[in-house]
Amino acid sequence: SGLDILSRFRELRPSPTVVMITAYEQVRDVVTAIKRGAFDYLVKPVDLDEFEFTIQNALEHSGLRNEVIRLRQEVQRLHQVGRFIGSNPQFLDAQVLAVKSAQSRDAGVLIQGESGVGKEVFARLIHSNSPRVDHPFVALNCAAFSKEIIESELFGYEKGAFTGARSEGKEGLLEVADGGTLFLDEVVDLHHEIQAKLLRVLEEKEFFPLGGTRKRRVDIRILSACNRNLWQAAEAGDFRKDLFFRLATIQIDLPPLRDRQEDILPLARYFMEELNDKYGKKFRGFSPEAERMLLTQAWPGNVRELKNTIERVVLLENDDMILGSHLQFLVRQPAASSRPGDQEVCISLPADGISLEEIEKRVITEAFNRCGRNKSKTARFLKLPRHILIYRLKKLHIED
Repeated sequence: SGLDILSRFRELRPSPTVVMITAYEQVRDVVTAIKRGAFDYLVKPVDLDEFEFTIQNALEHSGLRNEVIRLRQEVQRLHQVGRFIGSNPQFLDAQVLAVKSAQSRDAGVLIQGESGVGKEVFARLIHSNSPRVDHPFVALNCAAFSKEIIESELFGYEKGAFTGARSEGKEGLLEVADGGTLFLDEVVDLHHEIQAKLLRVLEEKEFFPLGGTRKRRVDIRILSACNRNLWQAAEAGDFRKDLFFRLATIQIDLPPLRDRQEDILPLARYFMEELNDKYGKKFRGFSPEAERMLLTQAWPGNVRELKNTIERVVLLENDDMILGSHLQFLVRQPAASSRPGDQEVCISLPADGISLEEIEKRVITEAFNRCGRNKSKTARFLKLPRHILIYRLKKLHIED
């Protein structure tokens, strides 16, 4: 039928502007056509004036849409160029692999690397060069919310699905991303029940919203990211192996900034110039001492931390050069590894004794503070499932 052909048009790139012509004027068909991407709908016999008016509007719409797409791609290109500065061989290999993986419409891509190395930037690069570029890119941080919130965010819910649900229900991100790309950051933190539901979506291309009785069909590509080795998590039983194989058809590993010594100064100069424009400053470069300090930092926060460092200096200082004195706040960070597990945790035992619960509280508190009060990092440090850590934080009144 015409509606079936219309659905196939959505897969073309760029997707054409479509006007449907039919002998039947049924509201249901009109709504279906519009939902499947039709610009307008004409009923036979077609009035010539109406036909001319509709075609003119469609052409104008198509021109505006193409201009928006062009401008959006240009903005993305300008936004991304700084993140892709560098000559490090491993980083260049990752870029090549990302561009090649973009040619696929459906292949799962797993991007691994420490926090701040640019995993979401790579995911956006893949999406913006893929056949799905004209459709949404939707991101979700799986470590940022509880199991219940993640489930409702992903799958949506119907009216009255649970206490506190919005009266009109809510569309889930799976539907919001329909036709496009869903990016799952820190996918390793997904609860096992949600992993199972996500696997079914990948296999069947459909799902039930929470409290729903009618299946929703979706056509999405899933890109995922993780700041630790996802296969090792699967081997340890923390992640489903069958879901891993679905998500990691292609795997991209991004190196930390400390392993990209040759890229630190070019990135710093790029950020300096970008931030000069943002704040109306006139910094021309870095003193030898400032360059030495930048090159000897551990950069645990990677490219994101480097940009924040340059932004702090450009915002607060008014010289024409970035000096070593401007970067004295970095001295507190040794060049050695700054990961929480590289320092020993020592618990003193009082002479009059101590309860196991108090020892547990001290250990978890120390780890929680050392990991920047980040629950996901703390759970990995203590080798606990994240939901168990959250339970213990509440039980021991540590978050308060």
